[in-house]
Amino acid sequence: MNLKNISIALTVLVFGVIAMLFMQKGNYVNQAKEHYEVTTAKSFKGNSMVLELVNNAIDMNKQTWAIACGALQTVKNSQDMARLEAKFFPATKGSNSLANKTRRFEANSANVIVSTFGKVEEDKKTGVKSLADLQSVDVSVLLGNFAAATADSDEAEEEGEE
Repeated sequence: MNLKNISIALTVLVFGVIAMLFMQKGNYVNQAKEHYEVTTAKSFKGNSMVLELVNNAIDMNKQTWAIACGALQTVKNSQDMARLEAKFFPATKGSNSLANKTRRFEANSANVIVSTFGKVEEDKKTGVKSLADLQSVDVSVLLGNFAAATADSDEAEEEGEE
């Protein structure tokens, strides 16, 4: 009878240990899942933000190139250029420099277009001066040549001061 009680007790003990192992394993699995979800959620959120910024930059670059290409095909004066800019960037305005006969459009520091015009015209009715006869469109900043754009703007400021 003693052997029978010992074997029953050992059997119950073995099943208890096995049950404890499975319960503990389930706890480890739940902890691992929680850790994985928290870690990947942070990573996914960060990666999504980076992808959104990259996509916005690509879209802005594409629109700026569309302005530059459209300008060469359709623009005759600074009003046409302003309409083209407003089509793609309604909230951003370009600026005219009558002294230099240029119009500068800057969507951001990496998306800058400088249009050079041949002459300054004055509307006889309103007396408003505007640029006419588009000569060229400088896209050096779009091509990554920030030094050329900085040198051009510095020269324009120096000429404006004189």
